[in-house]
Amino acid sequence: MLTTLNKILFVLVFSFLTWNVSGQEAKFFNKLDSNQRRSITKNVFNEIEMEISTGKASSISRFLSGQTYLSLSNGVNGYYSSNQAFYILEDYFKIHRVISFKLQSIKTEEDVPYAIGIFYFDHRGKRGTARVYISLNKSGNNWKISQLTIN
Repeated sequence: MLTTLNKILFVLVFSFLTWNVSGQEAKFFNKLDSNQRRSITKNVFNEIEMEISTGKASSISRFLSGQTYLSLSNGVNGYYSSNQAFYILEDYFKIHRVISFKLQSIKTEEDVPYAIGIFYFDHRGKRGTARVYISLNKSGNNWKISQLTIN
């Protein structure tokens, strides 16, 4: 219980700091060593994992980039603005109710960090499983989802 509370507290503090990044802080991020950068990127993925687990598009929307590529098991496939992606994900999670979501592999060493996970859902009374792929791009001072695939 305490460990979970500590993780949630860390994510909230990290979120607050991320939202308040200024130009000078962005320069600071660029001066961090690779281990520190990987740690920050991994924390962003952990936040995304936690928010997808809620099954609410509103939780994920702040991570959507201006041009997010979506490929979903319901046939949606293409580039969408953050606003369009929000509504598409909102509809998707209404039909595919989240049972659980867990990232299994996170790669932060690359220029375009990505993660792969498993999505368990309920679709009209039947349980299903989907593979999830998420990649990030740096947008200004923040990491944004450039691609989200659920198939």
